[in-house]
Amino acid sequence: MAAGYLVALTVPVTIEFVLGIVLNLHILLVYTGNLKNGVSLGLSDRVHLTKALVNVFLHGMMTAKCLLSVFWPYLILVNNILPGIIMITITSFIFYNYWLMAVLCIYYCTSITTCGHHILVWLKRSLSSYLLPILLVSGLGSFLMSLPLFWFSSLETPENITNQSIAIQTAYHENVPYKAASSILGCFLPFTIALVSTTFTSWSLINHMWRLRQNNQGFTCSKFRAQINATRTMILFLLISVIYSVTQVAFVTVSLNVSEDLKPVAWLIMTSFPISEAIIIIQSSVRLRSALLGYIGDRKRRNIEAEL
Repeated sequence: MAAGYLVALTVPVTIEFVLGIVLNLHILLVYTGNLKNGVSLGLSDRVHLTKALVNVFLHGMMTAKCLLSVFWPYLILVNNILPGIIMITITSFIFYNYWLMAVLCIYYCTSITTCGHHILVWLKRSLSSYLLPILLVSGLGSFLMSLPLFWFSSLETPENITNQSIAIQTAYHENVPYKAASSILGCFLPFTIALVSTTFTSWSLINHMWRLRQNNQGFTCSKFRAQINATRTMILFLLISVIYSVTQVAFVTVSLNVSEDLKPVAWLIMTSFPISEAIIIIQSSVRLRSALLGYIGDRKRRNIEAEL
């Protein structure tokens, strides 16, 4: 395989892997440290903690799949079980991430909106009382939806293939009806729930702020900083989900002669998904931001003292 192609793909993916693992481990360490110190975690913090844990494994599996297809493509042909396990694992983690996003958006919606509809009241009470069972059922359901992918798929390798293009042209031929059904349940349904929650939350927050501004001359947006931050977090999660989904669909559907040139770009975008989620989680939490900035400040101070 061409050295330029290897450098264009391997170096950025390795950097992304290190950055993604560090950021998601930072989230895990801060929250687990708080738990050890007796600091209680809110519902959104517990969802963030679960997302960070999922992203650590997801990023590892996505990087492994990328490096496997580049450096050891013959393993895909020799051992059909290994790429199948990687595909099932990545798919289940992606589905679980989408459902965690839906749970988080529902929580923000029920916490921010002033509407007292019985459905919102029931959702808020259910999330507060049964969060752990909801997370466990969502994770188990995501795994069960992705598990049959191995049996409903077959390895497809075009004829007259060269060593340079084997990793690019070898792919799983998936059962279209089952793939569509699993994608609807694992991605489209939770995305729709998150989109509806975000839209309703944004409309309710803007409407509430507008009414207060009309009735109160001393109105300032700083009073709604927490609500605005939560709404921005919901929108950012939806945005990166759209980017990932569009990239994934484009990567699968483009023709082979084009995909060879676009594969490094597609891999970089897809493997940046866990990094983007970690950044969104950190920016949404004052606790996480303070811990990260404090760690960076301590490192800079120690480096200056060492130089002196």
